[in-house]
Amino acid sequence: MNTVPDKFPTDKSKRILMFCDLRDSTDILQNFEQDIYRGGSSDEAKPYTYKEFLLDVHETSYNELYLGHENTFSEIYGDGVLAIFPEDNTKYILENVYRLTKRVRIYNEADGIGVFKPRIDIGFGITVGEVSFIYYSLDKRHHPIGLCIHEAARIEGLSRFYDARVLISGRFLSFSEEYIKADQRFSYRFIDHVVLKGFRSPITLFELLLDNDPRFETKKSSIQEYSEAYSKYCRKEWEPAKKLFQKIHHDYGLGVGQVMASRCDILSKSPPGPDWNGIWKMKDK
Repeated sequence: MNTVPDKFPTDKSKRILMFCDLRDSTDILQNFEQDIYRGGSSDEAKPYTYKEFLLDVHETSYNELYLGHENTFSEIYGDGVLAIFPEDNTKYILENVYRLTKRVRIYNEADGIGVFKPRIDIGFGITVGEVSFIYYSLDKRHHPIGLCIHEAARIEGLSRFYDARVLISGRFLSFSEEYIKADQRFSYRFIDHVVLKGFRSPITLFELLLDNDPRFETKKSSIQEYSEAYSKYCRKEWEPAKKLFQKIHHDYGLGVGQVMASRCDILSKSPPGPDWNGIWKMKDK
């Protein structure tokens, strides 16, 4: 019989979960299959392979997730990573996300990116929930189980939809707000109240803002106007809300404004009932 070390408790325990994924990976892979990328500008340069690219991504970017805490669990899913942390690791997680996004920016600013090597972008979904581990004799490894694992993946899947890089749940914000407010490198903005696809209970979504994002100040400047637009949206004032959301999209260049303006159009044509509370049920993401 296999004994399970403390690192992988079989009983449920509260953990912080982060799912991060390489965006546009299908397009990138197809470009590799066509030998678009090469190791240099010389005609004799060998093709830069997808295997080399994935190793670069994991070693120069995702590697930040593996540093430090002995009770951190991580698992690679193709071009993405699931990382699970003890609930007292909030500050550590913020620092790792900051370093990871900084490395991505440095990578993208290097010579030849977009020509000899693909430009990359990584989306994040972070939440808090109960996790337990099960040991599979097939691969002789422990694997995490818990609804919150699916939640983290769903949240990451919505990050691009809302024009955000690091999308977090309200539960994670309750863990991290103190650290975020105490560090000028970080901020956050409210995004939406939703029921994730396949879920039954609503969650609140926020974007974690980082000052290594070129749009850091722009996103912070939009917070008040977005709050006003969202309040009108919750009051079923579809046309005024739509105009404000469109203004946010136009003035700040933020895609979430267009997402919400389009939703106002849908709701104005098919109004919700009297119990409307602003919560949107996701069907496609």
